Amino acid sequence: MKTKISLLLILFFSLAAFAQEMEINGIVTSKNGGTPLPGVSVAVAGTSNGVSTDFDGKYALTVNKGEQLTFSYIGFKKITVTVNNENVIDISLEDDVESLNEIVVIGYGTQKRSDLTGAVSSIKSDDLLKQPAANATQSIQGKLSGVNIINTNAPGSDPVVMIRGLGTAASGTTPLYIVDGIQVSGISNINPSDIETMDVMKDAASAAIYGMDAANGVIFITTKKGKNGKAKVSLSSYYGATSTLNPVKMANASEYITYFNEVRTSLGSTDLLSPNQANDTDWYDELTDVRLSNSNNVSISGANEHTNYFFSLNNYNEDGLLKDQNLTRNTLRSNNTFNLFENTVKLTQSFSAAISKGTPKPFNAFNEAYRQSPLVPAYYDNGAFGQSNWNTNTGIVGYQGNSRLNSIGNPLATVYYNNQKDETTDLQGSFDLEVKITGSLKANSRFGGTKSYYKSRSFNDIKSQYLTTNTGQNETDFNALKEANPTTTAYADNNLSFSRSESYRYNWDNYLTFDKIIGNHSINVVAGLTKGSKNNTFSTYQLAYDVPQKEQYWNINFASEDYEQTSQQSSSTPTNQLSYYGRLQYNYNEKYFLQANIRRDGISTFNNDNNTEYFGNFPSFSAGWVLTKESFLSDIENLNFLKMRVGWGKLGNSDVPFNVSTYSTATGSSNVNYVFGANQDLVYGAALGASIYPISWEITKETNVGLDFQAYSSRLSGSFNYYNRNTENAILNVTPVYTSGEGTNYYDHGAEVLNKGYEIEFNWRDNITEDLSYNLGFVFSDNKNNVENVKSAYDGQTGGSLSNGQITKKLQEGQPIYAWWMYEADGVWQNQDEINNNAHYGTPSPGHLRYKDQNNDGVIDDNDKKFFGSYIPTYNFGFNVGLNYKSFDLAVDAFGAGGNKIYNGLKGTSIDGGENIAYDTFANRWTGEGSTNVNPGAGKDSYASSYYLEDGDYLRINNITIGYTLPVLMNQVSRIRVYATAKNPFMFTKYSGFTPEIVGSSGSAGASGAAGIELSAYPNTKTFLFGVNIDL
Repeated sequence: MKTKISLLLILFFSLAAFAQEMEINGIVTSKNGGTPLPGVSVAVAGTSNGVSTDFDGKYALTVNKGEQLTFSYIGFKKITVTVNNENVIDISLEDDVESLNEIVVIGYGTQKRSDLTGAVSSIKSDDLLKQPAANATQSIQGKLSGVNIINTNAPGSDPVVMIRGLGTAASGTTPLYIVDGIQVSGISNINPSDIETMDVMKDAASAAIYGMDAANGVIFITTKKGKNGKAKVSLSSYYGATSTLNPVKMANASEYITYFNEVRTSLGSTDLLSPNQANDTDWYDELTDVRLSNSNNVSISGANEHTNYFFSLNNYNEDGLLKDQNLTRNTLRSNNTFNLFENTVKLTQSFSAAISKGTPKPFNAFNEAYRQSPLVPAYYDNGAFGQSNWNTNTGIVGYQGNSRLNSIGNPLATVYYNNQKDETTDLQGSFDLEVKITGSLKANSRFGGTKSYYKSRSFNDIKSQYLTTNTGQNETDFNALKEANPTTTAYADNNLSFSRSESYRYNWDNYLTFDKIIGNHSINVVAGLTKGSKNNTFSTYQLAYDVPQKEQYWNINFASEDYEQTSQQSSSTPTNQLSYYGRLQYNYNEKYFLQANIRRDGISTFNNDNNTEYFGNFPSFSAGWVLTKESFLSDIENLNFLKMRVGWGKLGNSDVPFNVSTYSTATGSSNVNYVFGANQDLVYGAALGASIYPISWEITKETNVGLDFQAYSSRLSGSFNYYNRNTENAILNVTPVYTSGEGTNYYDHGAEVLNKGYEIEFNWRDNITEDLSYNLGFVFSDNKNNVENVKSAYDGQTGGSLSNGQITKKLQEGQPIYAWWMYEADGVWQNQDEINNNAHYGTPSPGHLRYKDQNNDGVIDDNDKKFFGSYIPTYNFGFNVGLNYKSFDLAVDAFGAGGNKIYNGLKGTSIDGGENIAYDTFANRWTGEGSTNVNPGAGKDSYASSYYLEDGDYLRINNITIGYTLPVLMNQVSRIRVYATAKNPFMFTKYSGFTPEIVGSSGSAGASGAAGIELSAYPNTKTFLFGVNIDL
């Protein structure tokens, strides 16, 4: 009986369960337009039971009554419904406009992206960390339109950041960096893993709130904070190996001998190299090796109703390509927020510390590796560094010789004898007190600053370097010279120098914010003032001779008293700034937007005894119009959002390379005067390369017109901007037309520089199946640089000097700023008759380059030099691809630039003098009449000409990363991801040198200097690394 009852119960419950199981179907459409959506994921929550909609948006699925169905699709908000008795469930998905509601930092406040009226680009932490880097700016290359990042690859070096072109010749391109509301001089000391977002203000209408500091753009860094819920612990680590990317192939020993002998023969010399040599040194192989890097990071974060906290530690180590070149950086960050008095008072504290230790090595070693002969050994048998000694009688290069092949040093010795160690400590902190006065009014007081300590020690082994260079002498010979010259520092055993400096800057911001919505009207007003100080620097320098050779005794106190010691102290005049600012934002029904900014800046840099006005006003105005909220566009099926923006603003650049108040003007009796200005007036000037009074900040005015859009259910999004950016009074470092006395250069406002162009951003994201999704991104920027006007006295200023004294650049109206200016190569002289019957420069022989007689006057001179564009790229672009399949993820990023020319100075200045040449210079040289009409013969040219200008176009794959998220097997671990990354694995370029990414920012490397000229560049590198991310 019991058995029968049991069977009946089993049958009953089975039938009940079967009765609850049901098949449902339906159609998934877009709420905006009602179009069917293919590929929508339809799944039973908490199970693996699920399907995807077909091409017509239809689905069918067997479920149990009471289960929950989740409908998800990229570009739409996720919907979850409970299954009741219905067999048909049709769903309309609403567009996900989360990106429009994204919060953007705009200075003294935030704003929804949909409300922006200016040109602001942003990147989030997840996208930054896809490409591991020591400096966060390296990771944004190719991801933001209008932002050109030029990487330098050397450990600890900062990339050059150029936003919307170059408008200055004397100052740099560095933008204003704001970290958690505090102005800082750079972000190389910030751990990239600590960054939550980076927002870049590109136009004047947005950046005018920062006045005379914002002409180069503004980059906001927002560091991470805790999130509500239980405490989160994150661990990350990666290890990598770095080597040279696209090394230059050099001539080998036999090729060098052939080339060298051709040069000597053409000069009429009988001293030739023998083909029987002992060495064939590959200097790049000797100089560089695979170098290692690693990063280890831990962070703890969390939040509740009253407290928000984030704490992190990071250790970063990187070896450079050169032996013993390395950088170690340790960082700490603590961010805390406290909500007090029922959330009416909020106190935010931020603190970070970074200690960096490095052993920098001279980049000139790469120059020497390029130029030194392969016949020179890296080391002699006795362990000494090889030198370019050769015996002109036997033609053999070796330890003994009666002459030198060249004057180039041994690059290994250059690195070995550079015993420099640097240490930098950077501290940054801020306190922000926010008080809610009413529901619409709040007050903020933020005080923050940075403090930096720098110290450097350099040991120079004079005796060892002397004996290395003079292989015929020994230590006894050196000691005899030292005894004969007891006070001559050239014969000291060594010298030791110490440099120390400390600097600080601070800002104190106090401002009110009024935010009110009245019906369809939204008003936001900010008003405040800032007091700050920067460039507060104190430094010391000590130099002494003959300290003990062992490093443990390298101390000034142990130095010999036989030589005069140097001890110097200096301090800079601080730059003090006082600013008043305000912003008004208004929008009607989130359809029409207006914004106005005003800032009045006063800065002590331009103050002097004559009480010159040193306050400036920087206004801006902008407006936005959401066209898709108008009836004539609201019904367009696949257009979700379209907004037009227009803005105008005025900015300043006070980052000039001098301080007017620190220089005194020479009197009439000092015999220091210059001819300057449009009228060529003779005036008395300053004797220290100082500015000519009066001088002020540079002024930039910009107009921007833009569009933002989202389409196809927000899967497609993007923006377009056109800008016209005019620097009215660019400061020039002027070489005097006439000098007497010291004859130094001076500064003056001398040019008007225009940058105009457009920017495009596109992003697409979609699901292919439930398990497979992807995203595509593309950015493109086009910029044209032009000198609109130059003071007549300064028109024609030259620059871009090469190591052989040749100049390559000229400042002239109608051309890019300091455009390439040189002879145009017009083939190769094939025979003497050609030379005799045509205009030529100097006394060429067959095989020399010929130059075009531009004005056909029969003479080759400066009047025949021609402009060849700029070293600044006219366009740059980037694209990125992301792919996710189940637990796998793939990211590929690329960047490219072009439209510019690079001067291959290595190739151009190593034609003669016994230096080595690149293989292509050897292989393609002129060897006799008719052999080539493009490339000169051996040792046949050393003048600056278009022959050495090469296209700077390139495409580099920045990043290829593949990752896998492991199944979670422990409750204590929420996520484990392992990944492998190839960083800069490929570069495609026709440029024959080390790299077309030639750094040029300011000073000697600026527009009028070596920017765009490769003389001693650090090679591009590639890195392969493996890493892991763990969240607890």
